[in-house]
Amino acid sequence: MRQLLLILFFITGLISLNAQDAARVAISNTGCTVDVFCFPGRFDTYDLDDGSTVYANDCEKEGVSYGIYCVKLKKPLTDLAAAEDTMVIYLDFLKLDYGIVKSKEYDKGHKLNKDENTRGIKDTWEDVDKNKWKIKAWTNGKFICILHVHSSKELPDKKTELFLEGLRFPGMK
Repeated sequence: MRQLLLILFFITGLISLNAQDAARVAISNTGCTVDVFCFPGRFDTYDLDDGSTVYANDCEKEGVSYGIYCVKLKKPLTDLAAAEDTMVIYLDFLKLDYGIVKSKEYDKGHKLNKDENTRGIKDTWEDVDKNKWKIKAWTNGKFICILHVHSSKELPDKKTELFLEGLRFPGMK
C-alpha cells in the first residue's frame, strides 16, 4: 500500500510540475486569453486609424521572448478568407517593425483548436540579429491575434507550440 501511495504521489508531482509551467492570462479586457510561460503584465493599448484597438505586450523567460499582438477589429470581417488576407497585412507590417530579414513562407488555412470559425497562419522568421522566430496569427473575424516566440538560442518546441496554440477567443474552450 505504501509503495502504491509513493508511486501515485510521484506521478501526481510530475503532472503538476508540467502543468505549472503555463498559466492562462486575459489579454486586457478583450475576452481573449492566452497560455503563457511568463507574465506579460499590463498590455499596451492604442487605437489604429480605422478605429480598431491594439493590445500588445511581451515577456522573457530563460532567454526566450514571448510576444502577443492582438487587434480588436472595429469592423468585424465575416469572410474568413478576407480576414486571413488582413492578417497577412499585419504580419508584413510586423516583419518590418521587428527587422525580419528571412521568412519561410506563410502557411495558411489552420484552425484554432479545430474551430471552423477561425483561421490561422504560421511562419518562421529570422531577424537582423539572427534570432529565430516562430509566429502564429489567428482570427475569428472579430479579432486578429499574433503570437510570436523568438530567441538567439534553440526554441523549446513544446513550450513554443503550447504558447502559439494557447490563444482562445471569447466563448472558446
